[in-house]
Amino acid sequence: MTAIAVLFPGRWAGDLGVRGVLVLGAAVVAALYFISAPLFTMVLSAFRGPEDMLPFEDAAEWTLGHFAEVYINPVLYQEIIPQTFIFAFGAVTVAFLIAFTLAWLVERTDLPGRNVIFTLILFPLLVPTMMLGIAWVFMFGPNAGWINQAIRFLFGMEGGGPFNIFSMTGLIFAQGAALVPFVFLLLAAALRSMNPSLEEASAASGASPMTTFFRITLPILRPGILAPLILAFLVAMEQFELPLIVGLPARINVFSIRIFFELSPDTELPVYGRAAALALPFLFIGILLLLAYNHMIRRADNFVTVTGKGYRPERFRLGKWKWPSLLFVAVFLAFAAILPALVLLWTSFFGFNPPSYNALANMSFKPYIELFQEERFYKAIGNTFIVAGGSAIVVTLIGAMLAWILVRTKMPGRVILDFVSFFSIGIPSVIAGLAAMLLYLSLPIGVYGTVWVLILAYSYRFAVTTRLNRAGLMQLHKELEEASYAAGGTWITTVRRIVLPLMGPSLLACLVLLFIIGFREFTIPLILMSEDNMVLSVILWRLFENLELSKAAAVGVLIILFVIPIIFLMRRILLPKTE
Repeated sequence: MTAIAVLFPGRWAGDLGVRGVLVLGAAVVAALYFISAPLFTMVLSAFRGPEDMLPFEDAAEWTLGHFAEVYINPVLYQEIIPQTFIFAFGAVTVAFLIAFTLAWLVERTDLPGRNVIFTLILFPLLVPTMMLGIAWVFMFGPNAGWINQAIRFLFGMEGGGPFNIFSMTGLIFAQGAALVPFVFLLLAAALRSMNPSLEEASAASGASPMTTFFRITLPILRPGILAPLILAFLVAMEQFELPLIVGLPARINVFSIRIFFELSPDTELPVYGRAAALALPFLFIGILLLLAYNHMIRRADNFVTVTGKGYRPERFRLGKWKWPSLLFVAVFLAFAAILPALVLLWTSFFGFNPPSYNALANMSFKPYIELFQEERFYKAIGNTFIVAGGSAIVVTLIGAMLAWILVRTKMPGRVILDFVSFFSIGIPSVIAGLAAMLLYLSLPIGVYGTVWVLILAYSYRFAVTTRLNRAGLMQLHKELEEASYAAGGTWITTVRRIVLPLMGPSLLACLVLLFIIGFREFTIPLILMSEDNMVLSVILWRLFENLELSKAAAVGVLIILFVIPIIFLMRRILLPKTE
């Protein structure tokens, strides 16, 4: 009992019991392991050599050679760092301008069909970014892209273009469009929680709508805007799929691509230590951005304008701007969601040929038939659901236990535990994949190359689940648990029969979000790929890489069919109504 009181000081220490301490202790150890063990292994690997050995082979030695090779190389300063920051800043700028406009139209105006628009904006968030990238290549390829062909035909133009997806501009706009749903969700929440009475007071005093927007709305929203921008920049910095599909043919060299090719060189053996040395500053930048994000979130709390008094936001009347606003929304949805889906659908049936009058005569189900005749395709479907579902369950349950510790106890070091759990959002997928590869190659537990290594590698994303479960737990009054203890219930019984059932909505929200993230993940399974743990996103990439475009498009169509039900489930459970 003394040990329990030391670990979990507070009035409920005696109610935990040995089993409760074991469960909570196991959750803490598991969380620290999933986040820290791979990263610690990666950091050590940066100092181990020579290049032709695994970092933890007996003959390996401590060395600074990897750092010398990476940081003396002028390519790092002439190409990788400048191109990475140009790409990230550009993508975030494009994403913010589009997302803020969409969020303001949906949350603060009388735009028709807001609920439908809200749901459609989320579509790119739910499918693999790689799949969207392939669709945009089909549309905006400089020579064979369908949009380019249509423009050249209509205006009698010759040669290539006018658009070239294989450029820094093309990469920035493609990544910016892919980021819009993520930024939109964060900005919509900030706009929704703002009390419009201050804007109404400004309007009553005679200020114009534009003056009110720049003098009242933006200053109040500034912390709530800067925090999502920091998070979006962090997400853009770690992107791998679009730089691989769009940036690589354009010879755009960003951090994530360079790390990947250190692991998969064309002619040499993988240089794990050099990849780890290159990843360390990338990780350090992530930590700095997270600290800045936490600072902005605390500042945003000082600008809260929603109080206990009820209020009903008055929506701005668009008037003559209704049709231009709907046109803006339609253009974005067309290029970010509808056209990519239609292009993939067409290509899966008709090949990479633009629509024409005699196209129906060439319609073929052959790509689908060939897919369903391949055993590896069925295995990839099963692996995708197993890995996405398994990792979602693991992280949700551990996150619930972490949330209980953070909310209900005064355990020493819980502030560190909170930061470590949130830090997981700042770990890029390419680094998570590299770290998992180094760790499970070194551990003699036989999981490398199986679906289990993917479940373990995916199970580090505790930021979302800990935050959601904390919010759900804070809504449950302590008296409910105290009544159970007073009636003789143990901590295990109380959690199983009272806490978890009442936290059902937040737990389900975590499961859905984490399943979506796992289902669309591409970078980690590509790095840890083997014939036994192939998932749908990797199958899609390999078909595209081998120029089997119709089969690749067919896989993309099937992925869309898998995620459509999730769109409606996510809209129903996670997102408040906008009408």
